[in-house]
Amino acid sequence: MEDFNNFGWQLERVIHKYTQFEKKPQLYLNEIKMAQPEIHTITIVGDQEGINITELAGKRAVTKGAVSQMIYKLTDKGLVEKRPSPQSDSEINLYLTSKGKSVYDEHQKRFESMRKYFEDTMNMIPNETRKQLMTFLERFESELDKLLKGGVWSVCAAVC
Repeated sequence: MEDFNNFGWQLERVIHKYTQFEKKPQLYLNEIKMAQPEIHTITIVGDQEGINITELAGKRAVTKGAVSQMIYKLTDKGLVEKRPSPQSDSEINLYLTSKGKSVYDEHQKRFESMRKYFEDTMNMIPNETRKQLMTFLERFESELDKLLKGGVWSVCAAVC
């Protein structure tokens, strides 16, 4: 039980710190301050040029309204441009501007450095343990999805 409690508190600390990190702006191209949701949006658009608002919302796991607001900010910063879709008059496709591509490239370099560090760390963990960790994270995410929709913890539904 003590191991579970320690794990739970550690996970909560990590979540809180990541939430703080997400809000802390990072400087790109020595002039553009961007929080994590903004740079993650740039990354998705850069990886999938021509993506539409609905697809982007699904990838980011946020509402279409939230994506529209984000795209407005990024367009205002000169990083993203909207173009009419060739498939539909009512659909808008998203593309990076040349400045947006420069931000994307800088982020990719930063991310690659971080990815290498975490990959090396993960490789120190036995494969079976990594699989179990992934299963835990998937189940935890599923429970959070239920809670966010107004539900209760599945484990509590039967006994609480």
